[in-house]
Amino acid sequence: MSTDVKKIQTDAEVVLPGWCGDAFVCVLRRPSLLALASRGAITNPLMKTARKLFYAGVSAESGNLEEEGRVLLEIAAAALVRPTFAELEACGIELTDEQLIAIFQYTQAGVKALERFRGLTAGDEYRQHGTGVSSKAKRDAGNP
Repeated sequence: MSTDVKKIQTDAEVVLPGWCGDAFVCVLRRPSLLALASRGAITNPLMKTARKLFYAGVSAESGNLEEEGRVLLEIAAAALVRPTFAELEACGIELTDEQLIAIFQYTQAGVKALERFRGLTAGDEYRQHGTGVSSKAKRDAGNP
């Protein structure tokens, strides 16, 4: 018995890190890096970098930052379903480095790769600090 193609779910709503502490909820698909390369979306000069990302992932020591950025942007453009990459660009919205890396990780490992972003809500990174904040500063910020 073969899989019914109508039941294959290729897009998923995911939560990515946002821009100012808010979550960025979008719909992503998992395009094939090899298919992107074979269609020319990833050009020959970027193949070495794409191959390195494909096998080793993103790391601080990975190599040419400009080329990696171009590959990650191509992958994001192929992965974003809603909003589309073009829609974000038309609004003047640029994806952050963290978002580009999260999208790449999603394309390689699915939702499981985004677990480290789960559980964070807007402003959590600010709430865990502050034991040394004076009462006056809290009042000035609107917090009793």
